[in-house]
Amino acid sequence: MMISEATARRRNLLISIIRGILKENFEVTREYTVAEIETVFHFRKRDIAYNLDYFFKQMDEKFILKTERLDEVQRIIQNHHQALGQLETAKVLFIKSFGRFYDDRENSTSFSFDYERLRKIFSDLHPVIQILHWGMLPILSKWLIINSGKLPENDVIDFYHHYHMLTALLKEIRGQGETMETKGDDTLNKKMTFSVYTRRWGHPDVYRIERTIEGWEVRHNSINGKYAKDGEGALMDNLHHDGIFFPEDGVKYALSNLWDDAEDGNLTPEELQKKLQQIADWISSVEKAVGENQPDWVNYY
Repeated sequence: MMISEATARRRNLLISIIRGILKENFEVTREYTVAEIETVFHFRKRDIAYNLDYFFKQMDEKFILKTERLDEVQRIIQNHHQALGQLETAKVLFIKSFGRFYDDRENSTSFSFDYERLRKIFSDLHPVIQILHWGMLPILSKWLIINSGKLPENDVIDFYHHYHMLTALLKEIRGQGETMETKGDDTLNKKMTFSVYTRRWGHPDVYRIERTIEGWEVRHNSINGKYAKDGEGALMDNLHHDGIFFPEDGVKYALSNLWDDAEDGNLTPEELQKKLQQIADWISSVEKAVGENQPDWVNYY
């Protein structure tokens, strides 16, 4: 089964909604404002644009859970309440068993992996894992979900049948689990610069760039417009228009990763600006180098 990034995000949003309902003691049929959805359920601006309609139906100026989402929320809340009475005991058992295995492995200098010991631990922990998952309702790394090709709520035991999944559960118990962050919104629609040297003009050319929920937006004398998070669109069009020589695949990779880091809240606006300019400096250095030792009569680049 293939799990897309969008599906993994929606899974975590669903769990975040349930956590918010439980924390605030809301009725599941309650109406919410957009501001409440952002603050209580930790929806980012991108989530409001792309996922609000998936979870909620609009009623005048407020929103209620759609029927199909409501059924899912109620089912998970029921499982959660059933697990709560045994949750603390399950945490202790898990730490004594897998926690000890994890700590031994982390402190070991050996490259060997005791698969048989882990297999036995996992088998013994089946009922404990069920209680822990439904009792804690962990937010999980999107990459764990995507790489597993599974959603934990579809089959809890099958999902956790892997060292990294069990590690995620252990970190949740130890207070080191994943959290829902909206700090990425701090880097949206902030005016930034992207200064690139061009041999065509013999000096740096300054692009005005903003990160958007779709990707980026560039303003320049030549070509203005939006482009994907990897730069495909207006930015690449500008660079090609000015005949700039640069490692296109590498730049696309860098821009895409940078966008993801910013969206996940790992960067301040200042850090985003610094890293954007580092990419621009990389482009400039390649653009300068390709022409420095080229014989005048070649005139290819």
